[in-house]
Amino acid sequence: MWKLLTLADREEISRGLAKSLLYKEIVILIGRSASVVSCEVARHGGRVGYRATVAGQAAWALRTRPKAFAVERDAGLRAEVVRLLKRGWSPGAVAGRLRRDHPGGQGWWVSHEAIYPWVYAQPVSTLQRELIALRTGRTRRRGGAKPDPAPRIREPTHLDERRDEVEGRAVPGHWEGDLVIGKNGRTAVASALAGATT
Repeated sequence: MWKLLTLADREEISRGLAKSLLYKEIVILIGRSASVVSCEVARHGGRVGYRATVAGQAAWALRTRPKAFAVERDAGLRAEVVRLLKRGWSPGAVAGRLRRDHPGGQGWWVSHEAIYPWVYAQPVSTLQRELIALRTGRTRRRGGAKPDPAPRIREPTHLDERRDEVEGRAVPGHWEGDLVIGKNGRTAVASALAGATT
């Protein structure tokens, strides 16, 4: 997994450059790939001008700067998204429509995952959220992972389809059971009844 360079990593790079070490020698010291070191040095002053603290501050500033929304990158794109949302389209439908209407224009492609945060960043007076057609009908998006659906019995046997020996409860080993699941699935009661006792 990719991880950010630490100040200690940057200081090790700086010391290695001061000793005129090659990138492949520096990567052994910090345990990173040569491309990471090469990009880091090129981005922050080159072999001669690289300074660990300056590079760390610049990297921090890049990480914390506000990112522009994908919808805002083009005035025409923004206008089209607003037009479709005001017509009651969901962000997913807008994204699909843009792909269909502009098959070669990737500058016009934007995912529904990029439209949602842009919508919620707008002041209510600018783009009325009640016009946004979320599939659930809510005006705010709920986060979190969706729980797995409850498993279903594929081909249940109905009570009137039971075999005669089970229906008569004459043969030992046939059990009858019931399961009652409480509200929100937090509690459950199960009962089992033997068909016959010997």
